[in-house]
Amino acid sequence: MKNLKFCVGIIGAGVMGSILAQRLIVTNILRSSQIFIYDRNLEKLKKLRENYKINISLDKKEVIKNSEILVLAVKPQDFRNLAEELKKYLIKKSSLIISIMAGVDIKYIQALLGVQTIVRAMPNLPAQIGCGVSVWKSAKEISADQKKYVRKILQSLGKEIEVEKEGDIDKATAVSGSGPAYVFLFQELFQEAAVSLGLTKKLARELVMTTISGAVSLERQTDIESKILRAGVTSKGGTTASAIKIFTEQKFDEIFKQAVKAAFDKTQELKKSLRRC
Repeated sequence: MKNLKFCVGIIGAGVMGSILAQRLIVTNILRSSQIFIYDRNLEKLKKLRENYKINISLDKKEVIKNSEILVLAVKPQDFRNLAEELKKYLIKKSSLIISIMAGVDIKYIQALLGVQTIVRAMPNLPAQIGCGVSVWKSAKEISADQKKYVRKILQSLGKEIEVEKEGDIDKATAVSGSGPAYVFLFQELFQEAAVSLGLTKKLARELVMTTISGAVSLERQTDIESKILRAGVTSKGGTTASAIKIFTEQKFDEIFKQAVKAAFDKTQELKKSLRRC
């Protein structure tokens, strides 16, 4: 399946909605004429049309009417009010709907929209350059052909992984969804530490970025676990061991676990708040 023959509508031209529209065109999965996107912000829409020649609209009904697949790329807290309006326009109850909203369950979406064919996915920021990872789960009503379409769409963003348990998407949200920010923070702190030694910002940034990307590439290409690779480069009494000793003494592992757990807890809190609405 080289490309899709029908139209995709995107509700929400925020970061991920815009990235998806861009990647579907860049990867030749869709032509610009096959993409319809809605947002309340006309300036965002104008920029997308200028850059990618896609169809833009301030009218949700127009986007839904022209689309066989609908992608929900809005903030979770905005969904309930939005759903009341979308439900009026979803004439075909077999329409394929892909949600990339954090913390919003498949059953919740089904209940509010009156549509059963729902897929829930969680992409991440590196999707912008086709290096993202999207974890997804489909409702039991999704057909084999519809799953093929979902895979094709998500592959425009990078790697796609279908999971058996929907709860794994909440966990993935705290890992891969929020994960790029953790990496950027580590990189930021690493660069500041390098500068504190007397290196220029330019050199520090290059050394840190190349070190991180090289280390990740090494693990991927050798398929050797990071724990083993770390042990291999940590000579007893050496410079690396001295640094690792500080991380251990400051309980860096516990701090990291607490941070990731906090992100996961936030998804659960969000889900509970949506149910109370």
